[in-house]
Amino acid sequence: MVTTSFLCLLAYLVGSIPSGYLLVRATCRLDVRDYGSHNVGAINVVRVGGLWLGLVTLLADIGKALGIVLLAAAVTASVWTVASSAFLVMVGHAYSAWFFVQERRFSEGKSAACALGVLVGLVILGALPWWAVVVPVAVWVTGLLGPRLLTGRWSCISPATMAATVSIPLAVWAAHPATAYFSLSVGMAVLILLRHPNNIRRLLAGTEPRLGDRLSPGATADAPSPNP
Repeated sequence: MVTTSFLCLLAYLVGSIPSGYLLVRATCRLDVRDYGSHNVGAINVVRVGGLWLGLVTLLADIGKALGIVLLAAAVTASVWTVASSAFLVMVGHAYSAWFFVQERRFSEGKSAACALGVLVGLVILGALPWWAVVVPVAVWVTGLLGPRLLTGRWSCISPATMAATVSIPLAVWAAHPATAYFSLSVGMAVLILLRHPNNIRRLLAGTEPRLGDRLSPGATADAPSPNP
């Protein structure tokens, strides 16, 4: 019980580390949330700080989820504890304690990169086959490349992310994993989708940034919106 509680708390706190926000603040002296999609994830970091900073953010967000999954599996044999820890690292990213302590509010974080880290961790543990990771990644890539090939323009990334999110529990279900991990996959999908209402509103308004948009310092794609 103590081990489970410790792992779950640690997972939430590690997930709460806002990698993209801290990297942009340190290197560009800017708040990434004032730009583009107002998100703290890798794609918005690319828009503000460039490709390499976005890649570092992506690896950091994947890595914190992957590390928690592997750590939990190393110290407990309970698949439910591993699944709970994996879910809470994503909750931490989506509802960061760091921002709440600093600002008394949460900030926009989708946890999509953390979800990839969780899936890779489960593959490494042998709980899922590799294709359970490949399927959502392929859906995401198709959602981006399809509009590019058809229209010559990059699409907004949020529709591709939401489509890939829906495919996660379907792919995991097809792999027939432990009940804990299928339940985790459903929870992951619900959490990510619940973090997209602002993106949906911007899509309907036609103000959602497209992949490849680069925002110059001091300019925003649209006016900053309140963070939930």
